[in-house]
Amino acid sequence: MEAWSSQQLSPLYGREVFRSRAADETHARIACELKPHRSVWHRGDVDAIFCRAELSALSLCILRYGCDVDIEPDALGNFVLVQMPLRGHADIHHAGGSLQIHPGQGAVISAHKPVRLRWHADCEQLMLKIELSRLQEVARHAFPLRGADAVGEIDFEMPFRLDDTAGTQWRRMVASLASLLPAAGDAGYDARWLSHCEDNLMLYLLCHRPNSVRERHDEARHGSEAASLRQLRRAEEFMQERLDTPLSLEDVARAAGLTRRGLALLFRRYRELSPGEVLRNLRLDAAHAQLARHDGASVTEVALNCGFSHLSRFAACYRERFGHLPRETARH
Repeated sequence: MEAWSSQQLSPLYGREVFRSRAADETHARIACELKPHRSVWHRGDVDAIFCRAELSALSLCILRYGCDVDIEPDALGNFVLVQMPLRGHADIHHAGGSLQIHPGQGAVISAHKPVRLRWHADCEQLMLKIELSRLQEVARHAFPLRGADAVGEIDFEMPFRLDDTAGTQWRRMVASLASLLPAAGDAGYDARWLSHCEDNLMLYLLCHRPNSVRERHDEARHGSEAASLRQLRRAEEFMQERLDTPLSLEDVARAAGLTRRGLALLFRRYRELSPGEVLRNLRLDAAHAQLARHDGASVTEVALNCGFSHLSRFAACYRERFGHLPRETARH
């Protein structure tokens, strides 16, 4: 894969934690480094390698077993694991089904759901271990919901595509993070800036891959949108039914279940006009329709019926909206 160049990942390969050709040793070391689990070893010679670089809330890891092995870690608990094969393939069995991951696609394994994995002999993966609490904090700021603990568990849709536009950018960001790892004896970059890079990577994941937090946020936003449109409809219906009656904006706001400021914001958002301008236009449209019927009503009578008490003001507003005076509509 183009994004995983040996040059970019060399700082990570340089952080080798262990190599082993023994299944028991490899199992014990991985259980210690990542999470206790059960494993069943199959065909092939063990040729394991594990590399890891720890940042603040993220760990970058490279893992190879060298043979077929089944892994059952149950639920991960306090971290989310992004698996991205560098070569070969692996199988993932989770509550939503099963899938195979390869260099074109990976998986984001949730913290709270049991999972079973099979790494095939040809599989070597780059993995991103993300601290759940930090991911929840980033999600809380990016997708605010009601309640302090509204984020809760975070589930990502599987598979995690690595070969589309969003996946390509993700691979570049991960590779860039790996390339920032300081060499031995180097002081490295400022921890505050690196922490920002970590948060940015998590934010990209939350924003560009379907997940439960974004879905709940979108549902809440759409629900709020529907409620706002209902209030707008109530306000306009209230106006329409009382065109011949003096109305205050407080009356309209009360009918819509809003404050006067809330009413103004609602009309500015959806109509790009003030409530007063919308009411004036409704009255002008009603006057135009009545004059166009030629039912014998005078311009003065129509103006008064539609809530206009100042005839000169009515004529000026009418001409501004329709391009001619009221008497011209009545005449033609």
